[in-house]
Amino acid sequence: MKIIKNIILASIGVLLLPGCSDFLNSDPTLTLVESNYYKTEKDAQNALIGCYDGLQNIYTGDDFPSLVAPSIMSDECFGGGGTGDGKGDDLIDEFDKQLSPSDLNMYKTQYINSYLAIYRCNMLISKINQITWSSDANRNKVEAQARFMRAYTYFELVKLLGNIPLVEKPITPAQAEVLAQSSSDDVYKLIESDLLFASANAQLKDTKWTESWAQANDGYATVYAAKSLLARVYLFYTGYYNKTTLPGGTTKETVTTNLLDVYSTTSGHGLVADYKTMWPGACSTRNTADTITGLASNYVGEGNKETVWAIKFNSSGTWGSNDGFFGMRLMGMRSGTVKSFGTSVYGDGAWGCATVNPKFVNDWKTEEPTDPRLKSSVIDFANEGLTLSDKFDQREYTGFYNKKYTCLGNGMKNIYTAQGLDFQINEYQDFVVIRYADVLLMLSELTGDAKYMNEVRARVGLTAVAYSSAALRAERKHEFAFEGIRYWDLLRYDHTLQYAANAIKITSTDNVKVTNGYGDKTGTVKLIDGQKLIDSKGLSQFPNDIITLSNGILKQNDGWK
Repeated sequence: MKIIKNIILASIGVLLLPGCSDFLNSDPTLTLVESNYYKTEKDAQNALIGCYDGLQNIYTGDDFPSLVAPSIMSDECFGGGGTGDGKGDDLIDEFDKQLSPSDLNMYKTQYINSYLAIYRCNMLISKINQITWSSDANRNKVEAQARFMRAYTYFELVKLLGNIPLVEKPITPAQAEVLAQSSSDDVYKLIESDLLFASANAQLKDTKWTESWAQANDGYATVYAAKSLLARVYLFYTGYYNKTTLPGGTTKETVTTNLLDVYSTTSGHGLVADYKTMWPGACSTRNTADTITGLASNYVGEGNKETVWAIKFNSSGTWGSNDGFFGMRLMGMRSGTVKSFGTSVYGDGAWGCATVNPKFVNDWKTEEPTDPRLKSSVIDFANEGLTLSDKFDQREYTGFYNKKYTCLGNGMKNIYTAQGLDFQINEYQDFVVIRYADVLLMLSELTGDAKYMNEVRARVGLTAVAYSSAALRAERKHEFAFEGIRYWDLLRYDHTLQYAANAIKITSTDNVKVTNGYGDKTGTVKLIDGQKLIDSKGLSQFPNDIITLSNGILKQNDGWK
């Protein structure tokens, strides 16, 4: 395990394009950059790094994107947090604005940072033809990566908020204020076009992924990442909107053919041998020989062959200029919750949000009793020898936390404190967006062939099964638990959203209880009304401040008005 991790771009130098303090409002120095830059390939490469930095800023500036909120909205987790905290997480968990009426801007930071990232991509794309290129291949490779990041950012927003403004070129602040919401089809059409271009032109075109390539380049968008993301977009769009093709006409056959290129041995990607070694929390042990962290690990490392694409983070940031994965500080065990860690490898430096739903755990034990992935995915207080502190203030304590993205410790300190770091801002574990296992399971879903799914099962010692939608859905549920995928799967499985509503609902007959701090001696019954998900169409609350700034041009989503 690395103590201080350098970002992937450090070796080539990072030129951060000037930031923006307001929504799509450019710093005056950006004008100088525009007039003097975008002439040489070096200029283009520096601008591209600025695009990657803009993407990272979505996650370093906000807790919720892509991992935390989807985990809470799904059947995997509850809101959690502290007994003295606001209930914005509960609002997300139960799709009920009445639980926290003052929380009107839960996704404001994500929204603003997403459009700032899109602005950077749009700027580079708009200047691509004025640059002197040594070859068309180099030109296309840079454009492809910018378009990949734009597509990914729009995909995350459109899933979350539905109809959003579509911006395809750099615009002024005045233009930004009068942007109307575009149809989802228009947004998906751009996503589709961008990913098709990236699939043909991004990094590793006609080249195999290798460990040596990843050592210097992990985190860059590749043709394999673009083809995989296109499949994910296709499955979500056609499922959620009840369509048969993407709006630009891309078919299942095209998506499948592209995905088979990732499956091919010529891609270089594959499954790592041991599932648990992909997450430090699942494969670490106490080791006093390590005088700093007190841990040993057989973690397979970043940039491994199963990682098709990840968003990179590092530990070098400071308050106000951090480069850590903010979401992790929410999802671990709440500070002060643990009295004794036993011999476990966890730390309690987090906020205690997204406590794991015990029904999800118990259902998993019934659905796949011998599945080792459960132990690799869930921290189980009782079975792992942890005990609660006498005065714990964890809300919705269930005895379970996610293990894949969590704070580690050695029984006395969390490993961040032991390294002179702050878990609140220096969370250096990468967010793995696409794994090769997803390539396999998407192929099974697209083709109806169980052989791909059974490769995933064989890796963890489970027997082969015949293909069915139920088997495929159960496999995805277990393989990708707590990776930010489950909620979007629930939405796309049934366009009426009844499947998703049934999955997240909790009734009194389920007898699910949570503990709200040390004073809650008997526990509190947890209830979730799945109908509220249907009423909101599975979408989230549009940031109220953004609606206000638009002078009413932007409209609130159903279920949140």
